[in-house]
Amino acid sequence: MPTLRLRIRRATDSLFQLLYPGEDHLRDAPAAQREVRAMSAALIAAIAAAIVGLIVFYGDVPLWGPVSPGTLGMLLAALTAMTAAAIEHTRFPLPSLPGSSPMSARIQRVVNVVSISLVHGGIALLVVGLTNAVLVRGFTGLKLDVFTSTMIVTILCAVTAYATTLSAGDITTTRLSTLLAVFMTGGVVVAMLTTSDAQWWKLHFSELGVGTDLSGKIFNATLIVSGLLLASLATLMAPALETWAEGAPPSRTRNIRVVGWSFVAIGACLAGVGTVPVNVSVLVHNSFATGMAVVFGVLLIGLRWLLDGFSRTFLLFSDVCLIGIAVSAILFWPVQYYNLAAFELVAAGIIFGWLIIFLRHIDASTRTRVSG
Repeated sequence: MPTLRLRIRRATDSLFQLLYPGEDHLRDAPAAQREVRAMSAALIAAIAAAIVGLIVFYGDVPLWGPVSPGTLGMLLAALTAMTAAAIEHTRFPLPSLPGSSPMSARIQRVVNVVSISLVHGGIALLVVGLTNAVLVRGFTGLKLDVFTSTMIVTILCAVTAYATTLSAGDITTTRLSTLLAVFMTGGVVVAMLTTSDAQWWKLHFSELGVGTDLSGKIFNATLIVSGLLLASLATLMAPALETWAEGAPPSRTRNIRVVGWSFVAIGACLAGVGTVPVNVSVLVHNSFATGMAVVFGVLLIGLRWLLDGFSRTFLLFSDVCLIGIAVSAILFWPVQYYNLAAFELVAAGIIFGWLIIFLRHIDASTRTRVSG
């Protein structure tokens, strides 16, 4: 006897076939299944947002304020993105680093879920917040009714759930690096725009994280989440490097694990910089910052041996990046051509550029090995 669930499914399929006749031979494909989950997540998020909006809104509603579609839309969009990302990524988790112990693998899975859900929530918060800022300036004094306000929040949550489900269910090295760049750049820019210290640039970027105002919280949270995401990136690039190494010529010095764990160490140091602001402990803060720079410098120097046989063009590019950071450090001290904030900006730009090119080379090398 068929179960009740099976009967309901058959009845639903029959009704759907009656209303929308035709072949549906692609419905079992992973991409099609992801689209179905994304649409389902959008529907659930829309219903939940509509209920919350009808409960919260009343009378004439301003576009921005304590009770407004702007504020509620930001909060619900961030919560929707975090929830959808966590659920979807739990279905398709990233692999653990090679050689990880069972306990280490479990910790990596938790860190991956947390970092990916937080970065999606942060990006949703930034996008909706910046959109609200533009609309508030364009529609000064605008009042909305309950229905319109509810519709705005409903659409925001539906779009967020749909986009996040598609993004978190198909994480690649390139996509994760893009999320990292967008999130970190957006967070730092917002911290710069909201800081109460207009002269922060005369000192260093860490000055943005000083204090308990909104700017400091945004800056420190951006560094912490970016550090966790960078560690998650290591678990994603390791299998791709393993695939490349299997087809590369034998080497006595090649060590994929060291490369992966180096990214974990850099991510941990970046998160440490945000966890311990410079006003809390200069020693600990600078230790994390110095450790991050040292690990990255050693990685660039040792890359020719750790990834023996990798693209020569990329190894040359890595040397150029290392020279660029060294020259900028000399221009900061002892030449004192520019201050610490300028040096940090140049170094961060070089590091992010190197990271993006590195991940693209990994993808290209992996595709070459697979197709070959």
